[in-house]
Amino acid sequence: MTILIRDCTAITLNDPLVRRGVSIAIEDGKITKISDDPKDFEHKKFDTIIDGTGKLALPGFVNAHTHLPMVLLRGYSDDRNLQEWLEHDIWPAERKLTEDDVYWASLLGIAEMLRSGTTTFCDMYFFMDAVAQAVKESGMRAVLSYGIIAPQPGEKAQKELSVTEKFLKDWHNRAEGRIRVAVGPHAPYTCCDEIWRDARALAFEYNTFIHTHLQETLAEVNDSLRVHQKSPTERLEALGVFEAPTVAAHGVHLRDSDVAMLARRRVGLAHCPTSNLKLGSGIAPVNTYRQMGLRVGIGTDGAASNNNLDMLEELRLAALLAKRDDPTALPAPEALKMATIESAYALGLEGTGHLAEGAEADIILVDMSGAHWQPGHNPVSDLVYAAQASDVETVLVAGQIVMKDKEILSFDEERAKAKVRALSAKYRKG
Repeated sequence: MTILIRDCTAITLNDPLVRRGVSIAIEDGKITKISDDPKDFEHKKFDTIIDGTGKLALPGFVNAHTHLPMVLLRGYSDDRNLQEWLEHDIWPAERKLTEDDVYWASLLGIAEMLRSGTTTFCDMYFFMDAVAQAVKESGMRAVLSYGIIAPQPGEKAQKELSVTEKFLKDWHNRAEGRIRVAVGPHAPYTCCDEIWRDARALAFEYNTFIHTHLQETLAEVNDSLRVHQKSPTERLEALGVFEAPTVAAHGVHLRDSDVAMLARRRVGLAHCPTSNLKLGSGIAPVNTYRQMGLRVGIGTDGAASNNNLDMLEELRLAALLAKRDDPTALPAPEALKMATIESAYALGLEGTGHLAEGAEADIILVDMSGAHWQPGHNPVSDLVYAAQASDVETVLVAGQIVMKDKEILSFDEERAKAKVRALSAKYRKG
């Protein structure tokens, strides 16, 4: 399919950052031309022409860490710290999950992400075949991992690893390359040393990376120091984990020595400010981390702890939290880069997250006609500090139009909503 987005304002995430009055040509899933000269397109026939007048084109957001099917548990448990939230509410509820639940919840979560401009996400959960099927049908791009929980070596640990390896064999690089599979040990405190060593080996064998949670709470760090005489980061480094490419979520309580170690190993960090605030875990000093050389992207975490999957809201909060002591910290262009190109780099997806000739055509069009966009001095500032998810109008992934004029084309969103409402009955309390 060939597509022309005609006469838009583009935020490229390259140099120059903003280009006005340009058109973007797309063929075979890639951006083939970005130009402000109409002559560059006049002799080319396009299957679809999209009028970009009054629209802002930019790369789709890359959600660096979430648990997509947890939309099913949105509002199920609030106002608890992480351990109480997990142990008393979330883990017991998740024991009721079925593959059907996860499939429909995944479609609903994908609808929410598309509507707020996300084109790629990195996920960890259970019944991951169902998540992958939803991704395949929806046209989204995703990095998926089965959440391994095995605090002790033995038969259960080996079963968790076998589930992971089967998922790798079945889905890695499938759906025209839109689906990649990572190895997902849940966290240092839920996985024994044997799991970590085997996870590293699987990552190398399948040429993929490790996706985990790391130093989300101060209690996690203190427990590790008491039990292992090492921080969680030091423990994983000693086990050789970071020799494999790794993406770690949260990192709220990293010491300077941990940050230096992660930066040296080129570990990507997924910053999830809303979830960290809501669970009382703290605020990651990401500006300091970035200055120390750590690559930082942005994730929403799951909708059970966020409670939405809106990357616009997430990147705005990240920018504002960074400014709590210094208004010059994390300027709007840098926050936007964290939610796009830096998240993509953290996930090893260097073909997406920016607009350039030869890049993946993962593009969103945002309507700039709303009152909150006026008078329009600076489109980057307006996007980061004023835009709303409802401004997202059209979404392309791999050169395919999956949402046009706010209508999702690749699946039945209303059916997904109805199914999740019906399925939610078994999770109600009382």
